[in-house]
Amino acid sequence: MKITICDDEQHIREYIADCVRSVSSDVEIEIMPDAEKIISPDFDADILFLDIQMPGTDGMKAARVLRENGKKTVIIFVTALEELVFDAFEVGAFRYILKPFDREKLVEIIEKSLVQAKELKDKDNDAALHDRKQQESKKTLNIKVGGLNTNVEISDIAFAEIYDRMIVLHMVKKDRLAISQGNCSLKSGSENTEAQISYYGRMSDLEKIVGNDFIRIHRAYLINLKYIKSYDSKHVVIMGNDIPVARGKYQQLVKAFLSYRTRQEGL
Repeated sequence: MKITICDDEQHIREYIADCVRSVSSDVEIEIMPDAEKIISPDFDADILFLDIQMPGTDGMKAARVLRENGKKTVIIFVTALEELVFDAFEVGAFRYILKPFDREKLVEIIEKSLVQAKELKDKDNDAALHDRKQQESKKTLNIKVGGLNTNVEISDIAFAEIYDRMIVLHMVKKDRLAISQGNCSLKSGSENTEAQISYYGRMSDLEKIVGNDFIRIHRAYLINLKYIKSYDSKHVVIMGNDIPVARGKYQQLVKAFLSYRTRQEGL
């Protein structure tokens, strides 16, 4: 967590910094005597204590530029004149505090601003994770099926197996498939209805395309970690299919699955 303190009075900067340290030692504190760095597109901070009245760029103008630059920094205005804070709402200020400070009130504001900054960061992380998942789900594999070029969504591939130079893709969500007749079959399993798409190719090439949500657990099988229902040192179960785990591949499988779960949970 990074906290920037911007005030043209040194004793005010030091006082706020001291109060911040009394609340949390696990923060980075940046001190600024003016707002010139704040209006730079490169400026970033989780929390900003910002004096409104300063020589050069005043705090209100700096806050407007900060928002125009797309920053979601938690802003706490610092001022000696209460009437100056009425414009704070238009820049989404979190709080304002009047000089001279009441230490107890300042500490309370610091504590609440840390909570607010964490909530904003968590929300941004969740949004970024959601966007990444959306992008990954839209990745496609272009293959030739029945003489036609066909796009298959990679996230819908539960697992692939190779048999006599023919790759068989075991798919889910068959209603989204657009496959030519004669090369796509439906199979009713005990747990899910499964679509199978067959095409000529090399498993090593497919392995390079699909990404790290897949792992090759056997010479003949490439599986999507997303659809694992259970596994042990000898078998993986996906959509009711019992898939063999090759000797020496179990530890790789465990590491890959744990890594996948960590990515999905955004840890």
